[in-house]
Amino acid sequence: MKNKIALTLIFTIISLSSVFSQYENNWAVGLKIGEPLGLNIRKYFSYGDRVFDVNIGSYGFLYGRERNYGKDQIYNEAGVMVQGIYQFHRSLGKNERLHAYYGFGGQINSRNRAPKLGERDAFRVISLGPAVNSGLEFSIPENDLAVFIDAGGYLEIAPKPFFMAPNVNLGLRINIIK
Repeated sequence: MKNKIALTLIFTIISLSSVFSQYENNWAVGLKIGEPLGLNIRKYFSYGDRVFDVNIGSYGFLYGRERNYGKDQIYNEAGVMVQGIYQFHRSLGKNERLHAYYGFGGQINSRNRAPKLGERDAFRVISLGPAVNSGLEFSIPENDLAVFIDAGGYLEIAPKPFFMAPNVNLGLRINIIK
């Protein structure tokens, strides 16, 4: 089932890329260091003014690993997350090397929940909610590399409504030329 969903998602992204391929560097792939720690895939639209970011990585790896809801310890290890954010970009300065951006989207997390007293096994818990971020991206001159820093947050709506988690990242991505 997971493989079918992943293949469907990849096929959809590849199919849509030819429809929206107006921008010279219309794909980017990079690494994020921070929360989440992982892979960043970016698709540019509208000549780079609009972007869809997909982040796949850790959740609770650098901070928030141990989390308590009330008296009981619920989580004591990092999990996996998938985040999709639609962003708006704006060039700063005349040379268009520096971009500011902001966006909104959603996040799905999967973590092992610590067993309660008297139970033997941990079990997996899925959480989801909206996510926002903003940041700065600097394109390195005469190169397809870009360095970025962004910050944002995630608001869990299930299973624990209104739990907030910050997301702060530093990263490097390479723009793939069509």
